[in-house]
Amino acid sequence: MRLLEFNLGVNENPDLNPKLWKNNELMLDVKSALIKIAQDFKKFVDIPFEVLDLTITGGQVSYYYTDQSDLDLHLVVDMNNTPCDREAAELFDTKRMLYKKKYTVTVKGIPVELYVEDKDFPAVSASYSILKDRWIKHPERSPAELDLEEVNRMSEQWHKIIQAVLTSNDLETAKKTMGMLRKYRKLGLKHSGEYGVANLVYKTLRNSNLVEKLQDFIDQEHDRSLSLK
Repeated sequence: MRLLEFNLGVNENPDLNPKLWKNNELMLDVKSALIKIAQDFKKFVDIPFEVLDLTITGGQVSYYYTDQSDLDLHLVVDMNNTPCDREAAELFDTKRMLYKKKYTVTVKGIPVELYVEDKDFPAVSASYSILKDRWIKHPERSPAELDLEEVNRMSEQWHKIIQAVLTSNDLETAKKTMGMLRKYRKLGLKHSGEYGVANLVYKTLRNSNLVEKLQDFIDQEHDRSLSLK
């Protein structure tokens, strides 16, 4: 795959997405829709927990959104008040994935991704408080860590790896590769933030449907390994 064929996970825009923002403030109808979605997700989780705040982050809360950028909606909680915080975190994450699989929720055509966030580990990128109607961290223009040349280089490397895995038809190798890719992104977010190379590489692979192809392969091969003809 040539560099120009990649659908890069970042695109600089002069303003925030006008579908969501007006004068750098969240539109009222968008705010109402997001609150409604959060309430529905809280009901779906089906265990009592206190929501301290609702925040949004991700590509749509920056000047670098693309047509594939989703809107990350975070329900902020205090994990210190949870007796089994690790188990609760795993439950929240499982419920999040089940909700995503069951429902396709959008705001003005933009996919909404739901998360339960521990208040002690807030988003490192730009974020906006829905309940308080204010910026927690303002979006930046031309972040210093933006390195598209390295994003292209690493995207090509990961593309070759994923293509080789798909050709191999090896389920365990595919699982390990997906785990490595997610760990690569997680560590990159921790050390370099949203506009670091690792996160932009992941978004580029996702926008180019390579992550989806790898996950589909894992799911199909997993089904096949458990089925009896």
